Amino acid sequence: MTVIDLPLPPTRRVEEQAGNRLARALGDRDARVRRAAAGALIDEQEVLVGEEGVRDLVQAAATGADSYVRAVAAELVRAMRAAAWDIYALALRRDDPGRAETIRGLALLRAAADLGEIALTDPSWRIRESAVAALAALGPRAAIGPLTSALDDEVVAVRLAAVRALARWAADRHYARSALTAALADPDPGIRAEARWALAAPTSRP
Repeated sequence: MTVIDLPLPPTRRVEEQAGNRLARALGDRDARVRRAAAGALIDEQEVLVGEEGVRDLVQAAATGADSYVRAVAAELVRAMRAAAWDIYALALRRDDPGRAETIRGLALLRAAADLGEIALTDPSWRIRESAVAALAALGPRAAIGPLTSALDDEVVAVRLAAVRALARWAADRHYARSALTAALADPDPGIRAEARWALAAPTSRP
């Protein structure tokens, strides 16, 4: 399973569109259509799927209408996450700053564990900051833990990104509020101010 962004050569673009249609069909009302699409996706040696298709796969893995569709979608998402991580790890060994591009793919795949590791361990603060920002788009259950750890980053920009991400859940997540309260002791005045604002106006953000 391969994820490729546009622009693509015309032939590859057609292949990607076909992969996207199969992924979308996983949510079809007709069980026969869903199962046929799942079978086609799992049987192909390589299927090109773009961002739209990836979102459909992730949704099917979480809320597929039957167990077979959910299992196929989950396996495909797992394989795509592993492939994206392998690309990141290879780029990291080469010290290739282009590894930041993998963060977008991992975010689409909702790979919270991988994004959390990048946010806490990548040697580039800019890449750590990007991973923190990507975590903010995921659900609080997966994101709050690594975001809280990112508050200990040595770089102000990374800590600030973590505070802003945690502020999304200041209204209704105890651990987010606890982390923001701890940020009130940050040595940077801008971070302290951001944390105070989040705690004083705890309204969930979209």
